Amino acid sequence: MHLCARCTEGLETDLEAVESTVEAIWAAAARMNVGNGSVGSSGHSTAPDATNSRAYDTGRTLNIILTGWTAALGRKQVHAVKAAGVLLAQIREVREQDWAPTLKQELREALQDCDRATDRNAPRIFAGICPTEDDGQECGTPVYTPEGKTHARCQTCGSTWDVTEWRGRAFHAAGHHAGTAVEISRILSDPARALEFPQNKIAVWVNRKKLAPIGYREDGRSVYQVRKVRNLWERSLIESAARSQRIRLAKAEKQRAEQEAARAERLAA
Repeated sequence: MHLCARCTEGLETDLEAVESTVEAIWAAAARMNVGNGSVGSSGHSTAPDATNSRAYDTGRTLNIILTGWTAALGRKQVHAVKAAGVLLAQIREVREQDWAPTLKQELREALQDCDRATDRNAPRIFAGICPTEDDGQECGTPVYTPEGKTHARCQTCGSTWDVTEWRGRAFHAAGHHAGTAVEISRILSDPARALEFPQNKIAVWVNRKKLAPIGYREDGRSVYQVRKVRNLWERSLIESAARSQRIRLAKAEKQRAEQEAARAERLAA
C-alpha cells in the first residue's frame, strides 16, 4: 500500500468534495466581475471580463488532474466529477498505485486553489477550530466558512466537518469561560445561520449597564463570560425579529387602510 488508512480517508473526503467544488467553481466562473479599470488620460474604462478567469483556471486544473489520474488507472473520463467518482469507486486499487501520494497531494492543492477562487466576495465567518487529530495531536487551525454553510473545510489538513456539531460542543465547553470581545465574536458568529456577532455589541451593553467584565488580561483587555454575552445576543435577536414583525404588520395595515380608502373614493365617485 502506498497510502495509509488515514491518508486514504483524506483522499476519499477530497474526492467526495469534488462535485460541490466544481459546482461552486463554474458558478464563480460565470459571475460578472465588478468594476472597471480606468485607462489612459481620457478617463475611459475597460469593459469587465465576462468571467472570473481565476475560477475558470482552477476548475480547468482540477479537471486535468482528475481525468489524468483516471487515465493512469486505465479508465477514460473527460469530466472531473465523473473522474472523481471512478477514483472513489476504485479507491482500493488507487491506494496500491505508486502515484497515489502524488494524486492525493495534487488534488488537495487543487481543491485549496478552488476554494480560494470561489466566494471571494462572500463574507466568511469563523466556524471553529479544526478538531481533526493526527497521532493524538489536534490540528487546531482556525477555520472560516461562507455564510449559510453548515460544513467547513480545513485548509491545513483538508478535513471537512459539521460546523453545527462543533459549535454545540464548543458552547457547552466555553459557556462558563471568559473571553475578550474579539474572542467572543469568533465563538458566537454562526455561519450555519449566517449570523456574525459584532464586537461593538459588547461595548454597547457595557455602556447600558447590561454587561460588565469579569476580569482582565495581562495586557489590560477586559474579558466577559461567554454564556452571559450569548444570552444577551440571543435576546437581542429575538427582540429585533419582533420589531421587524411589528413594522411589517403596521406597514401591511397602513396599505390595507389606504386601499380601503381608495376603494371608498371610487365607489363615491
